[in-house]
Amino acid sequence: MSVQRLSRSIVTVCLIATTLASPLIAMAEPAAQGECPGNALLNPGFEEGFSDRGAGEVSVANGWHPWWQDGPGQAEGYYRRPEYKPEDASRYGMRRIRTGNWAQKFFNTFSTHNAGLLQQVQVPVGSKLTLSAWVQAWSSQYHDPSTVVSPGNYRVYIGIDPTGGTDWSSTNVVWSAPQMEYNTWLRLEIQAAARAGTVTVFLRGQPEFRTQFNDSYWDDICLTVQRPTPQPTRTRTKTLTPTVSPTPTVSPTPTSTPTPVPGSICVSVYEDRNGNGQLDQGEGLVAGATISLLDSTGQELQRYSTDGQSEPHCFTELPVGDYALRRQNPAAYLSLGADKLAAVVQPGQTTTVAFAAQFMPTPTATPTHTPTATPTATPTPRPALQRVGGAVYRVSGIILAALALLLVAGLHFLRNRL
Repeated sequence: MSVQRLSRSIVTVCLIATTLASPLIAMAEPAAQGECPGNALLNPGFEEGFSDRGAGEVSVANGWHPWWQDGPGQAEGYYRRPEYKPEDASRYGMRRIRTGNWAQKFFNTFSTHNAGLLQQVQVPVGSKLTLSAWVQAWSSQYHDPSTVVSPGNYRVYIGIDPTGGTDWSSTNVVWSAPQMEYNTWLRLEIQAAARAGTVTVFLRGQPEFRTQFNDSYWDDICLTVQRPTPQPTRTRTKTLTPTVSPTPTVSPTPTSTPTPVPGSICVSVYEDRNGNGQLDQGEGLVAGATISLLDSTGQELQRYSTDGQSEPHCFTELPVGDYALRRQNPAAYLSLGADKLAAVVQPGQTTTVAFAAQFMPTPTATPTHTPTATPTATPTPRPALQRVGGAVYRVSGIILAALALLLVAGLHFLRNRL
């Protein structure tokens, strides 16, 4: 065989081997996992649905829980509970959505808030945690969303509580540096080490001033967990000391997992005279309404009837989880809003639910009075004596007239004779 033919044979064999090996190489390549591989969060992109949490204006992505600071200065418009709403690309476009079709929005109008979302995650103790989030803020005194006029200094943060607590004000929470920029996507990131088997991630927005629009939009939240590296076990050299007995090692007492602190749900029914879905000044409580507390399967756990004075009534010592509240109005009251609302109990916290109703009494029919005809007066017959007297009176008048005529005629006759 010539050298040229041998070379061609070698090239052909190499090509065939390369062709056969190519599928194996492709199968060995790892599949793409997106920009957050191994994300430990539930519903991190807010694409898996939303649910109401005690009120129609608190609609939160499934897997997440709302939190907010109550006061001080709520009467003046400071530190109020924001409204939570889903941002829907099919309705509002992609201006406030980074990826997918949904984002989570929370906002106030002419007031401020210190609020956000949280989620608890189970991780190995000692894990290295990296939390990142994309957020876009808009704060303005003018309704055009593409402009920013006199903004309210809207700051955004993310945080991790490595002990698993749900109190945003705890000193255990590790917060990112506050960022303040409008109408653009900001990426926030923070790291911490897990000190317990459960950790909590926080999203937070905090405007300083009461502008007309104080909004923030959140999308693509990511939590990666790097497990602790196991330390190698050192093999100790056994020393032959026949006269010394080894001291038994005391096994550490296992630490019990703490039971989550129960929470409460406080409920009331108020008379919404203005029909605006808000409890305004001068609007009171409704007596005689029935409120049932249901578990996640719809079974009734407790029932309460309002007296219009001692509400809100609190269902206490409730295990952490999902519940529902169902109300039945007293007679003459019309429901404003849903008669069944979802409520979430968080560890050691109180969820407040207020049902609105409007008084609509049934009008009482006014009887129609039939006019009574006035009877025609029947002339009273005169007595017979009166009738006779009247006739005599008329005849006597005639006689007197005749006598007067005769008297005149007689005087005239006598005057002519004389």
